[in-house]
Amino acid sequence: MPTPGPGGIDVDFLSLLSDVNRRRFLQNSTRAVYPGGAIAYHPESPPAAFMCDRGLVVAYWIVPDGREAALAFGHARELVGATNIVGQAAPVFVQVVVESALTMLDVEIVRNLAKTEMEVLAAIATHLTARLRDAFGVIAVRSLGNIRERLAFDLLERAFQSQVAVGRLEALATHADLAASIGSSREVVSRTLSRLRTERIIETAPGLIRVLDPIRLEAIVRAFVI
Repeated sequence: MPTPGPGGIDVDFLSLLSDVNRRRFLQNSTRAVYPGGAIAYHPESPPAAFMCDRGLVVAYWIVPDGREAALAFGHARELVGATNIVGQAAPVFVQVVVESALTMLDVEIVRNLAKTEMEVLAAIATHLTARLRDAFGVIAVRSLGNIRERLAFDLLERAFQSQVAVGRLEALATHADLAASIGSSREVVSRTLSRLRTERIIETAPGLIRVLDPIRLEAIVRAFVI
């Protein structure tokens, strides 16, 4: 069932289905473990949807000049790619952040099931409602979050790009760079980074912040409440 989560609702998708519909939903599915940095879906891929059994994934857009923007996160027991089931395929990339177990669904089977089983369609609607609220949060946290939340989001976006490029979750930025990016002062950013370092979420070196625990860093972003 949907349960309150930080900043929104966590939807354990399969728990919304009866045993019979759960088996139908997973028919012909395949399960695989993906390493951090793997791209599980990209805009040229055939329409796909999957269950994130464990781990963390991020969906993001890339514009023609190369800039990227994170749109949504997928957590354990959540459905990813619901718009590919009920509508047009989304032109997004889905990146695996930490080693994750994903169950790739047979999209045609799931589409037909959503057309004939009201319970399945209702579960997808519940999931999409939660994702919409999360999307509002991802948009708003950039400007309305507190310093810790805005800095966490900024570090994550930088680290995601670095993970694809060099295989490491790190941000090549000075404290002054981060302060300018989130609209704060260098001193405030330095204090916030110090606390994150004490909590063992990050480690720092001159001009470099390495993300040690992306799941906890993302939880800071999710703590933002609209």
